[in-house]
Amino acid sequence: MGKIYFFIAFVILVFSSYLILNTEKNEKIKEHLNNKTKQYEQSYHVLYDQYKRLSTMIFTTKINTDEILYLFKDAYKADEQEKAIIRKKLYEKLNNTYTLLKQYNLKQLHFHLPNNDSFLRFHRPNKFGDNLTDIRPTVKYVNKYKKTVDGFEEGRIYNGYRFVFPLFYEKEHIGSIEVSFSTLVLSKDFIKNFDVVARFLISKDVVNEKVFKNEKINYVKSQFDNFYFETKVNDTLKIERSIVSKKTKNIIRQQGLSDSNFSLYDSANKHVLTFLKIKNPISQKVVGILVIKSDAKYIHNKVLNSYTMFAGSVIFIIVALLFLYKNKNQTLILNQSVKEKTKSLTKLNKELEENKQQLQLLNENLEKKVKEEVSKNRDKDRVLFEQSKMAALGEMIGNIAHQWRQPLSAISTGVSSMQLQKELNLLSDDDFQNNCRSINKNVEYLSKTIDDFRNFIRGNSKKESFNIKESIQSFLSIVSSYTKKDNIDIILDIEDIQITGLQNELNQCLINLFNNARDAMSDKKVEKYIFITVFKQNNELKIEFKDNAGGIKESILDKIFEPYFTTKHQSQGTGLGLHMTYKLIVEGMDGKISVRNKSYIYGNKEYEGAFFDISIPLDEDRLL
Repeated sequence: MGKIYFFIAFVILVFSSYLILNTEKNEKIKEHLNNKTKQYEQSYHVLYDQYKRLSTMIFTTKINTDEILYLFKDAYKADEQEKAIIRKKLYEKLNNTYTLLKQYNLKQLHFHLPNNDSFLRFHRPNKFGDNLTDIRPTVKYVNKYKKTVDGFEEGRIYNGYRFVFPLFYEKEHIGSIEVSFSTLVLSKDFIKNFDVVARFLISKDVVNEKVFKNEKINYVKSQFDNFYFETKVNDTLKIERSIVSKKTKNIIRQQGLSDSNFSLYDSANKHVLTFLKIKNPISQKVVGILVIKSDAKYIHNKVLNSYTMFAGSVIFIIVALLFLYKNKNQTLILNQSVKEKTKSLTKLNKELEENKQQLQLLNENLEKKVKEEVSKNRDKDRVLFEQSKMAALGEMIGNIAHQWRQPLSAISTGVSSMQLQKELNLLSDDDFQNNCRSINKNVEYLSKTIDDFRNFIRGNSKKESFNIKESIQSFLSIVSSYTKKDNIDIILDIEDIQITGLQNELNQCLINLFNNARDAMSDKKVEKYIFITVFKQNNELKIEFKDNAGGIKESILDKIFEPYFTTKHQSQGTGLGLHMTYKLIVEGMDGKISVRNKSYIYGNKEYEGAFFDISIPLDEDRLL
């Protein structure tokens, strides 16, 4: 029967281990996919804004001039013969500019009359006179409300990112002008800046409804039933049309391309697909989808690590159960021996004497064994600390990569914008200085991120002189992306104190406390605050760290610093962070750390949360 019990225990423990590790793996992958979606949403807006500024610059410097407005001012009330003359003059005046801008994927310059009639398409100068009221909501909106509008829209011939401006001559509305760019520009920018594959899908219903019949050859079917590819864009990018496996395609159908932006893992093709929906600026209907295919290295590593940890846990369970089973048998044998010895008092006394001698021998070796075990525990603590720190490093590496994406993209697009403006003789001194300041600001941000990261991973355990305020600023820089993503406000009250100690270890403690507070506040719907107070008191450095997550259950407060004890679900925490913080403060810095729940007032509201109180002695070696 004993073997059956141990087998049942083995099955339960292995199954529980699998559930915990698999849940943790799936949660991390889900978080990674959500971060991918947010990252590409932000990058899309940054790239789009660059072309919006460029369109405004083209309109301001080349279109909205006295000369062009004077040529166009009478077009809406002229007869057909007079319109033809005006159309020819406008074309001759702006064609060179249009030809030059086509090198930068400018797709259209298109003049419209106030009644929404097409007046002059530079890409099809012989097609004019058709009314766009029911085809082009952006044109209708601009001519009706005399306001600028921009966004993606399909037209009679082509689609594009359209920037439509009203035109006035001596305060009289005379029509509108559209400056538009191909979807190719953003696809190219994504491919160039992020080393991904980017595809733009266009709603089949919109194309069938709006495009001239003889122009529908510009579109081809995609893998998705309701969307087309644009032939020219597809051929220019030279990307395979099939970027989604059949299995993933079915998942996408179930989730629906009309839902919010999302990312998913295509396990068949081993990559991540992100879907950004593009809406018409007037109707707000989804008329396009930007599909971004990126690598899935993080997911591959997460799956591999999960399998490795599961295999390790199975081995540990087997060893532990074998050890318990062996001890159980030894206990049974010992009990039987005791019963036999009680039959003879003389024999028992003799055995006791022998045991006494063995006990004396054991006592002689006990001190040696204790020292060996203490040494082993210290080695284990060092390993646990390194594991805890490496886990934090893994998160920070992904954090830094995420933080770098947007400034790198802004630098690249800023330089490209200046090059284009220079070629078009549109680069003013103010624009040049503004772009340079923006680039320098982003470069300084990248440099500071590297300095903070390098200082943290340095692993220097030597005591050094450092300023506590500057050290905490470095810690805040390391966790800045998490505070922004989770909307956490950090309230500081820090005295300017110069000390000598272990700066790196102190920052590790703060990161562990921050991660604990962040996890505790993850499901809170109220404002999220972390308060850090640092001051000198009675020759001690005092650090008070508190949050408004509601506090810790009183029943587990005395266990909070124990190894492998976690207040979180086991799929989210290992229980090492606060334990290592305790070891670093108490043993590494001869300090003290305690925790309690505390209520306090901030901003006329009362909050309750965990309050960590840290004291580090400031002797002559530590205080400068």
